[in-house]
This record gives sequence, C-alpha cells and structure tokens, in this order.
Amino acid sequence: WALLVVVLSVAALAWSCVFHGTLTRKPVGFLTTNDAVIALRLGRGWTTVAEDKPYYDGWIVLLDAQGRGQVASVDEVLGGDVLWSDRGVFFGSPSHDYVTTDSATQEIARKYVRDEDVSRYELSGGTLAVVKEEGTGYRVDSVHPDGTTSSVESSGVRGNVGQCGSRILAITDTERSESMRTAAFEAYAAQFGGGDMPEALEVVVQLTDHDGDVAPILAVAPMVEGLSSRQRMFDCEGDVITMPSVREDEDDASSSGVESERRGLVLQRWDLSAGQRTIVPVVDEDGSSIELGEDLGVADSEAIHVDNEYRFVSSGGDAFAVDLTSGRGRHLFSLEKSTYGPDGYLATFQVTESGVYALKDRRSDRVVTLSYRSWEDGEWRDIFTTRDLAYYLNEGYISSALDIQSFALRPGWDGGAQ
Repeated sequence: WALLVVVLSVAALAWSCVFHGTLTRKPVGFLTTNDAVIALRLGRGWTTVAEDKPYYDGWIVLLDAQGRGQVASVDEVLGGDVLWSDRGVFFGSPSHDYVTTDSATQEIARKYVRDEDVSRYELSGGTLAVVKEEGTGYRVDSVHPDGTTSSVESSGVRGNVGQCGSRILAITDTERSESMRTAAFEAYAAQFGGGDMPEALEVVVQLTDHDGDVAPILAVAPMVEGLSSRQRMFDCEGDVITMPSVREDEDDASSSGVESERRGLVLQRWDLSAGQRTIVPVVDEDGSSIELGEDLGVADSEAIHVDNEYRFVSSGGDAFAVDLTSGRGRHLFSLEKSTYGPDGYLATFQVTESGVYALKDRRSDRVVTLSYRSWEDGEWRDIFTTRDLAYYLNEGYISSALDIQSFALRPGWDGGAQ
C-alpha cells in the first residue's frame, strides 16, 4: 500500500505538471524554492480592481535569476501579498496559508475565510502574520513555527499599517477611527495633563498581542491639518518609527482660500517609548523644502536604513534619501514609466541596502522584467526578462487580465548589485 501511494503521487504530479516556456506549473503542495531568488503573487490588481467581472484566479510564481521557475494556482485574494522570510515564502489563498521552503510546502488551513490581504510580516520567534480588513477594523492571523494559528481582532481601527519589532501597528486618527476617541483622549490627558484639548488626535495602536476589542494605544499627538501619509510598512529602529508623509503649505492654502498646491516632504517620527511624535521637515542642500505633487510622491513606500540615512522608494517609483540627524534630503531618481498607452507598464518595488529592484509588467504584451538600480548612481540594469508570464496575465486565458500584486526577494540575495 505504501508503494502504491508513492506511485500514485508521482503519477499525479507528472500529470499535473504543465510546461510553458521556462515555467513549470505544479500543484501548490509540490512547490519548492530551490534556486529561486524572487517570488511573485499574481491576481486582481491595479488595472482590474474596479471591473465587475468574476474573479477566481490567483497564482504564486517562483523564479531564478534567469527568469526560469515554477507557477502554481492558489485562488484569488484581493491585494494578495507575498513575503519571503527566513522560514520561507509566505502567501495565501482564501482558505489556506502556505510556507514554501527549499524542501517542501506547508499548507495551513485558516480558521476564517480571507478574501483580502493588507500585508504580511515576520514576527519574533519565526511567527508569520497576515493583516486583513475585518468589518470596521483589522484582524491579524498568525502562523506559528509549530503550525498552530491564532487571530487577534481590533475593531474600529483604520489607518497606515506596519511593523515595529515584534508588534504590528496601525497609525490612525480619532476622526477616521472614532471608536478610539475616548481611549485616545484619556491617554493624551494622562501624558500631557489637563487644559485645552485638541479637537482630534493621531494615535499609534497595537494590532497584536491584546485581548478585547480596543487595541492598546502606544502614542498620541494632536492631529495636524494638511498632514497625510499612506503606508503599509514602517521603518523601525528600537522604539522609533519613521514614516514619510506629505504636508501642505498652510500659508499658501489660507491666502488663496483653496487647497494648497504646495506640498512638502516631511518625516513623521513616533517614539513609542515616550509615546510622542515629532515632525521633521525635509529640506534640500539649499535649505528649501522638497516639494511633492502629481509627478513626485511618497505613498506606499518601501524603505530601509543605510547608515544614518532613511532611504525609500514610493509606489510610483520616486526614490529619496533623508539624513535623520539634519533633515537634509535628496530626490535620488524616478522611474520613467506610464500606466497608459500601448507602451505603458506597471511596476512594483523592493529595496536593499545597495539599491532598488523594480518588477515591470509591460501592458502591451505582458512581458515582465526584473531591473535593478543602485541608490546613488548608474542606470537601470535588467536582470532578466520573460514572456512566459503573459500566458497567465493576459486576458482570455482566465476570467480577466490579472496583475502582479506584489513580489519578494530571497533574504540575503542582492544579485543586482553584483
């Protein structure tokens, strides 16, 4: 019987493996990372999210440095995220989470059906976590090293989500998350005493390791008009969170009576040990503010610390470096791209200490290219280009055209810098 089971398993794998160009399609349970250096999540994305069509397709792709590899169907998850941690490649479907290593894929059944991801994180001790929007708040589902799972819900919280150490946090305000209002003003009064109270507060709340509906408040500050940010990751050193943000020019706005067209780059720095925030205006070498606009932004940044600099690239491909001591900043470069027209393409990004990786999906023929550029100088250099993903991305093969929702690099791999 044991021999029969082995024979049937091998036969099933051989029957289900489909070769298309340099990609091999497999059942998800047979995926292994092997020589892969990049993991991709395909599904409903930027160009398809508003379309009223049936969606049921999602894919995980593992590629080596030449663009060869494996692909598996894992069903569609809106905003599908992929994380490559020290434990392996962490991704999910509506009913399962998966961890793929060099030798096997572990399948973990979910207690709750999940059709949307906010982001995935690796916590201390090897625990892997995924954040999902749940009702009016967030739910964090965790997969522990022994295969067990747990969930924590934080009702009434909406905002920027990220990680600091072993904690997953949200930065929100009492207007967007009204259920936090009472606890936030109590925390502010306890820290700063009585007297005049701001009309609204910004707060840092903890989404993990708590019981009950009210998430613990770690820091509070008065809400600042014209200050905004949209992030799903934070840079964190010790207990200090750094987050790029946009601040409108209040004088310009008040003099014209309309929303300001002058928007400057600032850093919000939250010290969780003190429970307070500082706002650092970013200036160039001449002492002038770095102005942002439609062609230059900081939303959904991927960030990293390099020496004393905070370096990041926005979802639009704009890269900056800011000295955290002086506040001096530099616009390093922008990815020249267009999401419209026959030659337009979409791109997603990852960062390392040496530079920026861009995964570009050309809209005309769905040719996908992994490119690299150092932070300081040089041009974009292509690592690989593949046409094989068009078979899975193109409209007509499945219910509708899909996009690359996210990608992750193998920890420690920095092939673009070599």
